[in-house]
Amino acid sequence: MVAIKLKAVFAALLAVTKASPLQDLGPLSIFEKLTAPATGWVANGDAPAEAVLNMHIGLKQRDIKGLEEKLLDISDPNSSNYGKWLSKEGIEQYTTPSALTTNLVKLWLTAHGITGDAIQQSSPDWISFEVPVIKAESLLKTKYSLFHGQGDQVTARALEYSVPQLLHDHIDTIQPTTAFHSDFGPKEGAVAQAPVSERAVGRACPDDVTADCINDYYNVDYTGKGTQSLAVTGFLDFSASHGDAASFLKRYFPKGRGKDFADATAGSNVRPNNENNATLEGNLDTQIALSVGYPSAVTYLMVGPNNQAQPNQYFGDQLISFGQWMNAASDPPTVISSSYLGSEPDFGSSYKDRICNEFMKAGARGITVLFCSGDFGVSGLNHENSCPNGYIPTFPASCPYVTAVGSTQFNGQKEAAAAFPQDGATGGGFSRYWTAPKYQKNDTTSYVNSLSSSYNGKFTKTGRGIPDVSLVGVNWDIIVKGRYIQAYGTSASTPAWASLLSLINDYRQTLGKGTLGFLNPALYGNKEVRAALRDAVGGSSKGCGETGLPATKGWDAATGLGSLDFAALREALAKL
Repeated sequence: MVAIKLKAVFAALLAVTKASPLQDLGPLSIFEKLTAPATGWVANGDAPAEAVLNMHIGLKQRDIKGLEEKLLDISDPNSSNYGKWLSKEGIEQYTTPSALTTNLVKLWLTAHGITGDAIQQSSPDWISFEVPVIKAESLLKTKYSLFHGQGDQVTARALEYSVPQLLHDHIDTIQPTTAFHSDFGPKEGAVAQAPVSERAVGRACPDDVTADCINDYYNVDYTGKGTQSLAVTGFLDFSASHGDAASFLKRYFPKGRGKDFADATAGSNVRPNNENNATLEGNLDTQIALSVGYPSAVTYLMVGPNNQAQPNQYFGDQLISFGQWMNAASDPPTVISSSYLGSEPDFGSSYKDRICNEFMKAGARGITVLFCSGDFGVSGLNHENSCPNGYIPTFPASCPYVTAVGSTQFNGQKEAAAAFPQDGATGGGFSRYWTAPKYQKNDTTSYVNSLSSSYNGKFTKTGRGIPDVSLVGVNWDIIVKGRYIQAYGTSASTPAWASLLSLINDYRQTLGKGTLGFLNPALYGNKEVRAALRDAVGGSSKGCGETGLPATKGWDAATGLGSLDFAALREALAKL
């Protein structure tokens, strides 16, 4: 049977290559089409013909459904296979395309003069190359325009693209084309900035949130052995400062003095981390990871492309590079935190599917991936006074294979959904694209049924709910360019959760156990794990000019399952 199938593959390929490759690949037909650009984006002229695009073709994966079934088994806390994560090679057994798929796509590219060293493959299921806009337009029978978004955002995008009919069954997505995104930026707190030398140290929680505050409030009872690796991401050319990290540790976490983060890059055309271009987001992520995650090894991952003076500096393009790096790495970090997001409707269907598959692959390798849920409640990426098309979920948080993290604020000895300055709030809601996964469905159904009829039509009741968990997201003390800053947002909660999970991985290793990997089924499906989570009640994911979705008892679309008692969660997860 195998021999017969192989003969059929090569016969088909030979038939295509004998005469005119483009003719035998069939007529061009539309692969993906938008009726209009994403909300907030307006076309303003043609993209420059010679502007360089970093193109990525996601090849059809051999057995992605099989990988999904495997992941749901090995991440199920009730399965005898729990924690039996796959190797990189084991993942590729499911995701490597057929020889026919790879060869047909390369044949098509060759016919357009894209050959040899111009084609890069970081993994078998992706093909990447650089071409000017004019060549991409010929390849895809499309037209790239310059689309202007909020502020000074400009990107080159197309509203549709075509490929030969024969290739439709061999390609998942081609980007950058139809996926839009408005850049997410970090927020500074309402407290005025002051030089570090003028800032008092040691104010109690909740006025100042530091690692000591986290350790005390969340009952962190374990100091790791330093065996684990933790990464935080730097998208959009957001750098982090080693000097500020040293100053931060000296002042706010003396125990960690001498520790530093390592620099790494992902993707092509990456500008490395720049000490002189430190940002609030980069410093927030690294300083939280170094202190709360101490003594885990911390890596700051700058993701490209980010060094071309071209209209394609875009989170969505960089997210592809991130997924490729994460799954191609021979020894990736075991926990990865990312404080970046977009509005889910801005990304095309083929793009969302393929990127979510990258996180599925990572989870099956034993990597825990966390994304923030956003800082504007049910408004998605930005503050909106109204949402005529309903609440706006965020992505990648809405992908069922990442752990989405929201924010709380201290309310005495308890926690409630966080409210932020500038009328912000912890992000939450329901995916318009993915249905609630099996591990979460009972919780989301119960929550939806508890809401009044006034919410009818405002969100997809059967959708994947976000966030999964939360942690304090207000009054975080950090240092940026030598100055004290107090920051807030799910951008703080996410690396803090990731740091604590890194410590739990450290503890599990002392017991001879593996990493936590894809965490969500254990969070929702194990009684002892759920008992270790602290419910946050009160407040809401306000947005769209209204209250938004309330934080109630049990899972809710503002704080998820809540925060944690670290000691209890450590013991519960150690039993799995």
